[in-house]
Amino acid sequence: MSSKLQITANENKNRSASENGPEPSSFMTPTYTVGLNGTFRPLGAWILLAVVLNILLATANGLAGDLTFWVDWSRHLTTTGYANLVANYPPLLMHWLWLIGKFEALFRLAPAPDLLMRFLVNTPVLLAHVALVALLARVLRQKNVTDKQWNMLIGFAALNPALLIDGPIWGQVDVVFCLFVALVLWLLIEGRFLLWVLPLFALAVLTKFQTICVAPVVLPLLRHRRSKALFIGVLPAIAIIALLLLPYWLVGATSSMIDQAYLKASTLYPYATLHADNLWYLLDLDLAHDGTYIFDHLHSAESWQKFFTVKPFGIFLFGAWSLMLLVSSWRVDDTDRHWRNATLCALGFFVWLPGMHERYLLPAVVLALLATAHNWRFFVIAVVLTGITAINLLFIEYLAGGLLPYLVAGCAVLYSLVLIGEKYWARLSWRKWLRAPSWVWAALSLVAWGTALGAHVQRTRPDANGMDATRIDGRRATQEWGALGIGTSVLGNRLSVSNRVFSKGFGTHAASRITLPIPETATTFTSLTGMDDEAFGEAEFSIVVDGQSVWHSGLMKKGDAVHSASVDVRGKRILELVVDPHGVNYGDHADWLEPRFQLKQ
Repeated sequence: MSSKLQITANENKNRSASENGPEPSSFMTPTYTVGLNGTFRPLGAWILLAVVLNILLATANGLAGDLTFWVDWSRHLTTTGYANLVANYPPLLMHWLWLIGKFEALFRLAPAPDLLMRFLVNTPVLLAHVALVALLARVLRQKNVTDKQWNMLIGFAALNPALLIDGPIWGQVDVVFCLFVALVLWLLIEGRFLLWVLPLFALAVLTKFQTICVAPVVLPLLRHRRSKALFIGVLPAIAIIALLLLPYWLVGATSSMIDQAYLKASTLYPYATLHADNLWYLLDLDLAHDGTYIFDHLHSAESWQKFFTVKPFGIFLFGAWSLMLLVSSWRVDDTDRHWRNATLCALGFFVWLPGMHERYLLPAVVLALLATAHNWRFFVIAVVLTGITAINLLFIEYLAGGLLPYLVAGCAVLYSLVLIGEKYWARLSWRKWLRAPSWVWAALSLVAWGTALGAHVQRTRPDANGMDATRIDGRRATQEWGALGIGTSVLGNRLSVSNRVFSKGFGTHAASRITLPIPETATTFTSLTGMDDEAFGEAEFSIVVDGQSVWHSGLMKKGDAVHSASVDVRGKRILELVVDPHGVNYGDHADWLEPRFQLKQ
């Protein structure tokens, strides 16, 4: 018995040494100190997996409207500059879009709603996702957690569905400002590197106005952490603000930018909620005006009832919620309490205020992950918030015609491997390769990103025959049966019309409508049309440009030779490919073959 006790004591001693030993010089370095059984914390492998998923999922078919904004703003910044820019985003994203425009100009590519634009916009999101995973690992380094808990949290952050759907799939930049907010709170709560608190908070505000959601916790923390370093941090914060506002100031557009990105931000979407599962959605007020009287949807509010309309009442609820959390953090300086209150602040911002989008719950997800790193009991909350956010985003993405988001479910398969436990991993012969130094994983991640960038640039270059329309991002598609085939029929077979095989095109099922944003330099759209050889119905094809029908194929049936379509799209924005079943749509498998945009040279 004494020998067993001695072995157990040695195990505990070795494990304690591995978890609480000297702090490495960089929190990007995997923590591999080996005790009796060793530790298995492959930070580099998790980060590489997050990078690869961000790269792959950036090829998803996101919302056309958002991608069109990125293109329009990048084009304006490249050609006109910051003068007369109409954009409701703060400066940091605008500067990144300016750099994207310069990059595309370097390769003689005009800004277009394609996969290259999606990939480039997603690059800061990828970096923020990686930094968030590394930050969690840095926090966990000082905590007494098992390898299984470590991998559960780090793996959950790397494969987090909410982060992956909001960022690479939808093409939003929310993860970036969430990272800045997380860093600010971490530095304040831990009371370290206070010099960087205000500069990071300034960057967060200059990335997204939604940063104010954590103000009720930041203010008490500033009081608790009173130090000269915080006051000195005012100077670099002012310098950052001045530097990022300088391009606007030089053209006299500073006040216009502040008005659009900040002052009018709360009135940009005058709705109770935009598909966000918050209080107003539960009250059946989705897409209702924020001036709606909440106790009676059918009648206008009297003057005394104005307080009980959605907007003022929602602001009151959030104000009361924030005051309660501010007092809680003000009275007691406790780490767990601050992280709990910060998460509740972000949650309350989403639940109570009107005009919320479904993705505005993301800050609460990120803060819940950081709270879990400090106290494991928050893990269930992080999982629940992630699930609610992911379901919201998947629902909207499904309406937009994107199918790739459902591949995010595959992350659960990879993540489940972590739950098998340390003993199983110890038996794997290739486990030692996961102990590679951090610079190896960083190099592999950089190679993956560079390879993807080169592929996107190459495929974006127009060839002699123009730009393949199936490569245009921002596509939206609706059809009465099945899923849109890209390079395949609606059943997933090769495209074949009248025994003639095609490698490129859309395979659809009538009735259907495929909406494509038109590249800026496009002059003509061409395509072949026909009923697939697997079909046994009939349909009519038509092309609609900016709402006006410009071409019809006439009724076509299986066995008919392909018809050729060519329409002028100069100066136009939206092209729609429509298939009408003309009555019964059973077996109406219709193909748009070799669809291309001819571009101005």
